[in-house]
Formats: sequence, C-alpha cells, structure tokens
Amino acid sequence: MPKLRHRPPKYCKAKVGKKQYAAVYLHGKTIYLGAYGSSESKVAYAKLVADFKTDTSLYVPEDKECVTIKQLMFSFLDHVEGTITSQSFGHNRSAIREVLKLYGDDMQVGDFKPSCLKFYRNELINSKRLCRNMINDRVRRVVAMFTWGVEEELVKPDTEAALKAVKSLRAGYPGTYDNPEREDVPDDVIIRTLPFMTPTVRAME
Repeated sequence: MPKLRHRPPKYCKAKVGKKQYAAVYLHGKTIYLGAYGSSESKVAYAKLVADFKTDTSLYVPEDKECVTIKQLMFSFLDHVEGTITSQSFGHNRSAIREVLKLYGDDMQVGDFKPSCLKFYRNELINSKRLCRNMINDRVRRVVAMFTWGVEEELVKPDTEAALKAVKSLRAGYPGTYDNPEREDVPDDVIIRTLPFMTPTVRAME
C-alpha cells in the first residue's frame, strides 16, 4: 500500500537524460511539473499543494476499498481545519488518535465495527481521565469522521450506520462519573469585579 502523506510532497529535481525537471513523488508515482526552477513548474506545484486541502484522492490510494483509519483521519482533519474552533479541532484530533493507539495505523475503515468503538469507549472509561459527557463527546467525534467519510465515498454507509447504533452512556453508567454543575456566581462577587471589566461587559451586567 502506498505510504500515506499528511503533508504535501516536496518540490524535487528529477533528471531525465540531460534535462532536469521539477517533480513530486506521490503514492509511488512521479508527477512532472515542467523544467526545474521554471515559473511553469512553480505554478503547477502551487496548484498541487492547494489541491491537498480539497481533493481527498491525494491522501488515499486509488483503491478506496483499502482506506485505512489513519488515511481517513488525515483527510478529515485537513477538511475541518480552519472551519471549526482550534479547541474543537484539538478535541477531534485527540479522539481519533486514541483510536489509532488501540488499533494501529493500518486498520481499514471497513474493519472498524461497533465492538471496536465500544472497546475504545471502555478504554476511555477505565482511564478515569474523562467524565461521562466527555467520553460521549469523543465517541461522537469518531463517528462524525466516518459520517464525513461516507459523503466522500471513503466509507461504506453500512459501516457508519453500524457505528451510529452504539448508544451514548447514560448517567450512572458503571465506571463513569459526572462533574458537578457549575454554581451561579454570587452577586457580591460580581459587584466587586465590575470595576475591572470592560465597558461592554459591564453593560451586559
């Protein structure tokens, strides 16, 4: 299977006979861009780099039956980067990386079953690092990646449908905990902090 590229391929020099061409190497293939150093080759390279943000075929092999979770992850993250908050992007990346730690880089998307998702969820429960709502959130983010994959024809619809059948954890689920609800800030505390607030924030109060 061709090696996955997360970053755009480099602008390289390829010698053909006595001539030197600009080229990139992608999925085991050489793509020639024109004479090395020419404006033509640099324009062609710039277009190829720009396509990396929009064309998922550059991330995955032509045989989409062999798409791995790692390939799907990189395509998905590059798709959502810049369209969601940096915090949400970080949560997406953390959620999916946990899947890779458990199942490796080469697991194909079609092999990721509900039992895999539930095992992933159980590992989050056993770690005691996340409350129940956060665990449910991470599971939803993983499933959302597969949903996007269906739209891009990288994931079969029945794979996504099976993952969506996994229900969220309810309050009191064994091994989980819920963080206490935040209490309202007392009025006297708000009054004492008003002088330190901006005029806009003070007006909201």
